[in-house]
Amino acid sequence: MVKPKYFKEKYSIFDFNSYKDVPGWVNDAEFIYEEMVNEAQDGDHFVEIGVLLGQSTARMGELIRDSKKNIKFDAIDIFWVIEEALQNYKITGHPKQFLDYYNGVKDEWGLNIINIVRHPLVALGVMDYINLITCEEQYSHGIYKDNSLKFVWIDGDHGKDVVYKDLVNYWPKLKIGGVIAGDDIAYQEVLDDVKKFTKEYDVEVEYDFNSFKIRKIC
Repeated sequence: MVKPKYFKEKYSIFDFNSYKDVPGWVNDAEFIYEEMVNEAQDGDHFVEIGVLLGQSTARMGELIRDSKKNIKFDAIDIFWVIEEALQNYKITGHPKQFLDYYNGVKDEWGLNIINIVRHPLVALGVMDYINLITCEEQYSHGIYKDNSLKFVWIDGDHGKDVVYKDLVNYWPKLKIGGVIAGDDIAYQEVLDDVKKFTKEYDVEVEYDFNSFKIRKIC
């Protein structure tokens, strides 16, 4: 089984020094988030699709906090499916340690999934920089006006045509100079969707390790 970059045999539910202590698959978001925050200006608006237990969300929160820039950041997920994904870790590919962490937080404080995700974000002092939004991926673009977003990160459902639809739906929401990117091009369905979109829209795409990145230039 492939292990996450910051995998731990046991995740503490009490001690958080950085996003690295939160269970998750930060992958290329680790450096792409930093690039986007460095590039951002006051008033920019970022969106993350797919939160899981909050590792990449915490990464972005830390970066925004430390930058001292006025960046709005929405983290979107249908949180109630996370428990099922963790319980079925043998099928979904998550380490059992993610489920152990989830159960540990739940048993210790009796929290629901939203507050389990909030827990490390509060502990790390980044909750003030993050808006957690419960919404199905396919409808989430409806929250935003056209030409309003600087950065969109897609890391939700990896099923056939899902990423393609996200790209189509969020493209008008992106302002000129903005970036739409995402994770897990190792999944054939994701890679096929990116290729389909970039061909149909005649836009260039950059690939890096396990991610894609598309900038809207016109």
